[in-house]
Amino acid sequence: MADKKYGIFRIEKIKLCDGGEAMGRLKHAYREFESDSFDPELTIKNLAFQYDSAKEVMKAYKERVKSITTDKYKPPKNSVGLYECIVTSTAGAIPEEREQEFFEKTYKQLCKTFGEKNVLAGTAHRDETTVHTHWFITPIFLTTSILRRTRVEKKNGTYRTVTQPQLNATHWTGSPALMSELQNIMWEGIFKDFGLERGEIALTPDRTKKKKNVRSDIKKRDVALARKERNLQQIDEKQKKEAERLEEQRKAQNKRDDIFLKDKVAFRKEKADFEKEKVSASQNAVEQYEEYMKSQKLNTADIPRLPIPEMKENVYGYHLRISPLFDAVASKAKQFFEQIKYLKKKHQEEIQKLKEEHKADLETAKSKAESEKQTAVRIAVEKAVLAKAAEKDETINSLKLEIQKERAEKEKWYNILFKKFTIKIGGQPVEINKGVTDAYIEKSNQLAEWENRTGDELITLGTSYKRFNVRSWTDYLKAKSRQRSIAQGRVR
Repeated sequence: MADKKYGIFRIEKIKLCDGGEAMGRLKHAYREFESDSFDPELTIKNLAFQYDSAKEVMKAYKERVKSITTDKYKPPKNSVGLYECIVTSTAGAIPEEREQEFFEKTYKQLCKTFGEKNVLAGTAHRDETTVHTHWFITPIFLTTSILRRTRVEKKNGTYRTVTQPQLNATHWTGSPALMSELQNIMWEGIFKDFGLERGEIALTPDRTKKKKNVRSDIKKRDVALARKERNLQQIDEKQKKEAERLEEQRKAQNKRDDIFLKDKVAFRKEKADFEKEKVSASQNAVEQYEEYMKSQKLNTADIPRLPIPEMKENVYGYHLRISPLFDAVASKAKQFFEQIKYLKKKHQEEIQKLKEEHKADLETAKSKAESEKQTAVRIAVEKAVLAKAAEKDETINSLKLEIQKERAEKEKWYNILFKKFTIKIGGQPVEINKGVTDAYIEKSNQLAEWENRTGDELITLGTSYKRFNVRSWTDYLKAKSRQRSIAQGRVR
C-alpha cells in the first residue's frame, strides 16, 4: 500500500456573491502575500497560465459573468460562480522532466471537460513540498430554465423558458455520483498516462443522488411552523376580540331592549291615563256646555264698558271690571273648541262609514261584473259551438252530395260495363255485355284507324288533336265540324 502513487483532483466552489473569498484564493495562487507555507526563493520557478496577476483574473471573471447576463437571465447571487481546481499527486510521483507535460495535459483535459472559455487562468506551484496546479474555472453551461411566472401565467397554468449559457454548477458537481464520474474523467485524461492510480470510492445507494441540505430543511420547517403558529395566534386573538365585541354588543342590545320595554310600559300607562282624562274631560266639557247653554248666562251677562283715554281708573278697578268678561269669553271659546273637536270626530266616523259602504258596493260591483263576464263567456262559447255545428252540417251535406254524384257515376259505369243481353250464335244462346262490347268495337276501330296511317299522317293528326285540344278521333271530328259551322255562320 505504501508503494502506491495516486493522482489527486480537488475542486472547491466559490459563490458569485463571495468576491472576497475569490480574491483571497487568487492571491494565494499568484503568491501576492507573504506566508511561511511556501519557500520564497523557489517562488520564481512558479508558472502562470493566461494571466499574470490576481487582479487580471478577477477582471476576466467579472467580464465572463457579465457576458451571459441578459434581460431574461440574471445570474443568482447565491449560485456557484467559480471553481478552484487543484490537480496534484503523491509527493515525488511525477518526475521533474515530465512536469511540463503534466501541466499541458491538465490544461487540455480541463478545457475538454468544462469548455475552453470557462478555463480562465491557472498557476503551477513549485515552491511547496509537492508540485501542483491551481485552476480557476467558471461553471457556465447551455441550460434551459423556467422564467419567473406572471399572474396571468399562474392563473392559466403556463410558463416561459429561456435557453442560453447560464451558471450551472449542478451539471458537473450536482451529486456525489457526478463528482465520482468527474474523478474518473480526470484519471483517464491525466493521471493514467503517468502511472498514477485512482482512489477507490464505493458509492452507497443513498449517495447516488444529490444530498439535501438537512439544516436548511429543518430551518425552513421551523420558520414555516413559527409562521403557522403566529397565524394561529393572530386568528385566536381576532376570534377573542370578535367574541368580546359580540358579547358587548349583545349586552348593549339587551340593555336597549330593557329600556325599550320600560319605556313601552310607561308609554302605555301614560296613554291609558290620557285616554281616561280625555274621556272625563270630554264628558265634563259637554256637561258644562249643556249647563251653560241652558242657563243663558252669556246672553244675560253684563258687559262692562271698556276704558277710554279720558278715564282715570286704577288697575285694581280695571281688573274687577274686565276679569268676569274675560272668564266668560274664555269659557265660551273653550266650549266652542270642544264642540269643533266633537264634530270633527263625528265627521271622521261618517267618512269611515262611507268608506266601508263604498268597499261593500265595490265588492258587489266586482261580483256583478264577474257574473256578467261569465255569462258573456258562456254566450260566446254557445255561439261558437252553434257556428261550428252549422259548419259541420254544411260539410256533411256537401259530402252527401259528393257521395250521391259518385254513386250516380258508379251506376252509370255499372250499366255500361255489366248490361247484358242474349243472342243466338250458331243456334246457341250467348250472353253478351253490351257496354263492354261497344267499347271494344270502338277501340278496335280506333286501333285500325291508327294502324292504317303513315308516320307523317300520325304527326299531322297529333298536331290537329293538340290544336283542337282533343284526345280521340270522334272528339276531333266533332270539334272540326263545329269549327266549320262557325266559319259558315251556322251554330249548332
